[in-house]
Amino acid sequence: MDFKVVLPILGFDTLEEVELEPIDEIFYTLRNKRGETPAFTLIQPGALRGDYVFELPESAEKKLALEKEEDAMVLNIMIVDTPLENSHVNFIAPLVFNKTKGTMGQVVLDSANYSDYGLAEPLKHYLESAESEK
Repeated sequence: MDFKVVLPILGFDTLEEVELEPIDEIFYTLRNKRGETPAFTLIQPGALRGDYVFELPESAEKKLALEKEEDAMVLNIMIVDTPLENSHVNFIAPLVFNKTKGTMGQVVLDSANYSDYGLAEPLKHYLESAESEK
């Protein structure tokens, strides 16, 4: 699915259109629609943590043209490493997609309000938590 970038991805301010492709139920690839780099690996946060909830700033809601919560999809950028459990996830700056309007952007959460969400949290921490809950 194609999306217009209305809130820039930090460090990639010139990115205007992206294509989101599912890899499976949890992972996605986000590519620059113009065929140039960058490409990002994204992950559904609910697959790792059930407590991932935040309030979207009103300014971001307006830019994304979000009218209903069910129109939104939240994904997080993952820094992939080998082996996979050495990868990291950015929870403090989620990507928010409006599936209905075809807009997307990165929202940087206030770390004072969301101190449990880090910039590069180790994936292995969540894999170990899931193992210990079994």
